Amino acid sequence: MRHVGGAHRGLDMWLLQRASAIYMAAYLVVFLILFLAASPMSFLAWRELFVPTAMKLGSLLFVASLLVHAWIGLREIFIDYVHFLVLRLGLYLAFGALYLGCLVWTVDILWSVK
Repeated sequence: MRHVGGAHRGLDMWLLQRASAIYMAAYLVVFLILFLAASPMSFLAWRELFVPTAMKLGSLLFVASLLVHAWIGLREIFIDYVHFLVLRLGLYLAFGALYLGCLVWTVDILWSVK
């Protein structure tokens, strides 16, 4: 019997989306604590918040989690509502390029803070 790949893909995507949601919630709690501890907030204090490498990596992982979370959600919407395969693949390509661009832009912004 031939093994068909992707039998557990739905469960994997569901778990990945839940894991990204948990990370984003935890990041937001930590960020809020750091933000409130740095008051009064000025541009210099805001900038200093993102100088440590750990904060840069945590923020980058937050954005990556947000993009993965959004990708999985859009994937499900496209599968359910876009039945024309060529259009669905075009939308995958367009949003994949957009999300990749957002990730590269995030890296550029975070690592420009010194």
